[in-house]
Amino acid sequence: MELPQSPASASRLLNGATLVLVCLGLYLPLFWYLPLLRSEAMYALIPREMLAAGSWLTPTLNGVHYLDKPHLIYWLNLLGYKLLGVSEWTARVPTLAVTVGEVWLTYLIGRRLVGQVAAWLGGFILLSCIGFFVLHLQILTDHLITLSLLAALYGLLRWQEQPRFRWTALFFLSLVAGFLSKGFIGVVFPGLIGGLYAWRLRDRRLLGLFFSPAGLTLMVGLLAVWAVASELANPGYLKFQIVNEQLMRFLGRREPPDVNTFTITGFWLFLGIWLMPWTFILPEGLYRFRQASHPGREIGPAGDLLLIWIAVILVFFTLSSSRIEYYSLPALPALALILGWRVRRYLDTPGDRVIPWTLLALGLLGLSLLVLLPLLERICVDNRREFIGMFQRVCPIAGRATWFIPAAALAGAAAAWLRRPPLAVAAYGVLAVGIVWFTFQTMGVLSPLLCDKVQAEYIRQVAAPQDLVVMGPIEEFEYGACLEFYTERRILMVKRHGLPQFPYPVPPETDYIISPERLQELWQGPRKVFLLLDDATPPDSFLQNATVALTLPGKRLLVNHP
Repeated sequence: MELPQSPASASRLLNGATLVLVCLGLYLPLFWYLPLLRSEAMYALIPREMLAAGSWLTPTLNGVHYLDKPHLIYWLNLLGYKLLGVSEWTARVPTLAVTVGEVWLTYLIGRRLVGQVAAWLGGFILLSCIGFFVLHLQILTDHLITLSLLAALYGLLRWQEQPRFRWTALFFLSLVAGFLSKGFIGVVFPGLIGGLYAWRLRDRRLLGLFFSPAGLTLMVGLLAVWAVASELANPGYLKFQIVNEQLMRFLGRREPPDVNTFTITGFWLFLGIWLMPWTFILPEGLYRFRQASHPGREIGPAGDLLLIWIAVILVFFTLSSSRIEYYSLPALPALALILGWRVRRYLDTPGDRVIPWTLLALGLLGLSLLVLLPLLERICVDNRREFIGMFQRVCPIAGRATWFIPAAALAGAAAAWLRRPPLAVAAYGVLAVGIVWFTFQTMGVLSPLLCDKVQAEYIRQVAAPQDLVVMGPIEEFEYGACLEFYTERRILMVKRHGLPQFPYPVPPETDYIISPERLQELWQGPRKVFLLLDDATPPDSFLQNATVALTLPGKRLLVNHP
């Protein structure tokens, strides 16, 4: 494969090490600022409980077996706890390492497909787009899926250049890591992308990697050991994990049904939001990149790897009956590399008008931000009610953004019209980092809506060991992990309209989901009860005159015996 070459001066400045430093410089100061959110706290709580129990094979959540995910994310955080102690910031150390790894591998892959400068620009675009930034300040299994996919495809490209066992091992170990992160898609995505790429190149030799006896033995052996050990420790684990959480979830027949599944329109809309502020370059960039990937053109057929990569991820989740707004995350590195290639091409052609027109569009979008935010709030509220009241809380930040975004965009557009491409791209980069900063401020303002740390710390200060902590109606029991993590005690949850619901039988002695009638009994009994309700939930009649111990944005903490 003939690789694009970069100037020596660019090689010194635009290399993987400088990109990693940029990534750390942007993420490291911010990584420890935000508390654990409801949507991520379970990945910090489960390994803490595993550590306390001395078990590496039996995940528990609030004292009940939790069989929904494979073990890798728990093992990484458990290892972090063992080395650094248990805290919210140590729970995020593995995620920071994964973030750096994703950016670095994106650069390494891009260097082989689109050239060094375009690869560096693609890595910068990746780490500065809204979706990658927002999601990588949270603990998610999808980061491990993305990292394992990147590692597998990098191993494939290196094996294509030089078919040695170390690249075979990297490819198949990446499949193992992907499976242990989120199941079958960790194997299906790299296998399907790599297979279609080999078919597109008509490279039968490359297909040999997928049927390597040594590689298959390594993968099957490791997964077999994990499967047998997990099943022995948790009888029924494999059936539940493979059938209910993998096959039935894809078909939309999981029990209990997914509560927060996004529509296809919402899924694609968020893909555009996640790529901001680089989204507007994408349609024209995809078109030109496809042209450049024809045989004999600038990129050649090797560029089809990125196009196949994007198509497999997005088509899979479009067809799936279970999709969340961030499931497009594994496609972002490939999209970022295509955008990096498009920006690199602009630098070589000063007469190209894609950047100035894009910057002008971004300036107009910045001016209309206060108008668009209520629409975004409605979309978010349809998925999670915690976002009620978001618009009013972020208005001051949006007000500052409405002058910064147009100012930076106009400065970049002016440089572009004056045929100063480096200055225009630099202004675009400043605009992207500025939007990331406003996004971070927004997350800080919204965190009280999405986190239970403040009320948990209050409970820790005033509650006696025998007091009860109860969480009002929530759609999924996983969202109670945040309150339990910070209170450091087991909590109860109230079930209404069939939710929350366990997907498997739970012994009565460990069942923490109670009925409204049981809540009333506890409330009127002798023990002190702390009850956390959100403002979107009308209180029961027996709670109408309850004492409010703490008032928080969108929430109230009630107590029965002040």
